[in-house]
Amino acid sequence: MEKIKIKVFPAFYGDCFLITIQEEEKVINILIDGGLSKTYEDYLKPILTKIAEKGEELTLLICTHIDSDHIRGLISFLLDNNTKKYINIKEIWFNGFEQIINSETNLSGNIKNSDKNIIDDIIKKGYEDEFIEMTNISIKEGISLSSLIEYGKYNHNTITNKKAIVDSLEKIEISKNISIKIINPNTDILNRLEKEWQSEMNKKNFYFSISKNLKLVSSFEFLMSRLKDYYTKETNKISSKDSIEDYLTDLKSEDYSIVNESSISFVLEAYNKKFLFLGDAIIRDKDKCNIINNIINEYGDSVEFEVIKLPHHGSNCNISKDFINIFKAKEYIFSTNSEKFEHPDMDVIANLILEKTPKIFVFNYPIKKIQIIDREDWKSYYNYQIVARENEKNYLERCF
Repeated sequence: MEKIKIKVFPAFYGDCFLITIQEEEKVINILIDGGLSKTYEDYLKPILTKIAEKGEELTLLICTHIDSDHIRGLISFLLDNNTKKYINIKEIWFNGFEQIINSETNLSGNIKNSDKNIIDDIIKKGYEDEFIEMTNISIKEGISLSSLIEYGKYNHNTITNKKAIVDSLEKIEISKNISIKIINPNTDILNRLEKEWQSEMNKKNFYFSISKNLKLVSSFEFLMSRLKDYYTKETNKISSKDSIEDYLTDLKSEDYSIVNESSISFVLEAYNKKFLFLGDAIIRDKDKCNIINNIINEYGDSVEFEVIKLPHHGSNCNISKDFINIFKAKEYIFSTNSEKFEHPDMDVIANLILEKTPKIFVFNYPIKKIQIIDREDWKSYYNYQIVARENEKNYLERCF
């Protein structure tokens, strides 16, 4: 019987995963991101309710970064759970204002009306709203993940004494058979994220007269969720081609979003199996990539993962050829409905296919690009399989 199960929820253009690991004496449940509010309502809530009914808890909740397609489902979850706690959450990992903004930042207690108005305006706009979701879940103004964590009195980053989750941490023991090694972000990334916040607030003529409070903390989350260096859709014309090589590029395009770069990324080890979750992290060439070097330093350059959750939904701006050439996985997860910038990019898929090691591509939506690579001659020659969710009422579950 498989001891490890990963539920890959339909999260629209976002991420939401639930890992369940059966130990001899207990069950470990780890939730990674929450997708959109509808992800929670339609898929995650029924599962969490069943977990609670069995007397289990959510061992760990990880919010990888401040991004609406990862965070909105968690907002809905904590709103529910704070109203009537139906499941215990043992620990939450999330790098918010308190973890990112240095305590030495000059925040005065003499509040200027102009600063108050700036904060109120940011809060009124809420999280990134370029892609408004249609849902029956009402997200009230000013409700941030940090405020809900504080209101619910959850254990928040207790392993670091409420400081940031960063790659310098030693391997974290979750239980007897389970551990997590953080490989991103590093303190330099978080320092740059802080400077980005300060720069954006300076542009608004903010005088930093407001000392730390929940309104400032919430406005930080809302503003950072909107600081996205969006890039254009892929230029590769998507049509059936005779050769997979025709889709190749050098993967030199780069995502410049410091918010994405701050994603908590980690290797989960359970029963001698390794699972790599990358959030929306940015993976560059080896000579300038902390993620690649952190993995090599911890596991060597011949490690094989059971699963790699590809960064930023398979975007060609978030992964390098070095990464694909060095690290291999039995399964690669593409988490997206392909409606936001048409992820995943075909050159990422092509580069993965050309690594002829046996592999499975896992899609949580039956996107059109599956049709391009679902060719028996290619699958046989390049040694890959395809698994895709077909029924809208279901989610994918992978067992190990």
